[in-house]
Amino acid sequence: MSELFLIFMTFLASTTAAVVGLGGGILLISVMPGLIPTFAIIPVHGMVQIFSNLTRTLFGLRHVVWSFFAPFLVGAVLGASLGSMVLVDIRSEHLPVVLGSFILVITWAPALGNVPRIPGRFGILGALQTFLSLFVGVVGPLSMPFLMREDLPRDRLVITHAVQMTAVHVIKVTTFFLLGFAFAPYLYLMAGMILSATLGSYVGTRWRARVPEALFRKILKWVITLLALRLILRVGL
Repeated sequence: MSELFLIFMTFLASTTAAVVGLGGGILLISVMPGLIPTFAIIPVHGMVQIFSNLTRTLFGLRHVVWSFFAPFLVGAVLGASLGSMVLVDIRSEHLPVVLGSFILVITWAPALGNVPRIPGRFGILGALQTFLSLFVGVVGPLSMPFLMREDLPRDRLVITHAVQMTAVHVIKVTTFFLLGFAFAPYLYLMAGMILSATLGSYVGTRWRARVPEALFRKILKWVITLLALRLILRVGL
């Protein structure tokens, strides 16, 4: 019964992410505790998120801004390499507060004119995001505010974010595999969740086109804010 519930929630999460651009990962991981062992949540969630983001990317591949993705990928590899060396030792209970606060600042800080872009900003973002993903689990809201500041149209924003997150989750899952996590006991569950995620990506992609651009940006900004506040507040619960 718990497996069917997770498969259904995966569909809802993937659909949400395909429409808004993010939020699905946090929705899914929030219902996983108690249904699978705690130590398996991040790697299993990461495996499912690979396909949720990958299928969303494939349904809109022409919208990817590859010039943003290439440095992000290099940074992501470096971030995972560093994270794997300290995964066992680092104390991560306060990381969500720092991450959530940083996301709020980036999301709501006014745009400044005539400010030069930071060279290698997406490489730095990829390293930081992948490093944190090993400890926090869901870090999608971190990169979206940066992409929003690039003034990308809706589809480019959502799909470029999806391909970045595909890389993060692939590298994260590979790191857990190399560190010895056994995925085999969860193969059937993951297969069902991956199929459900693919269907959700398809449905959400079709729905996204029906949302007006201005409304989409307002919704996205508030979704990011709510997710950041959730990261901050859950530490005190």
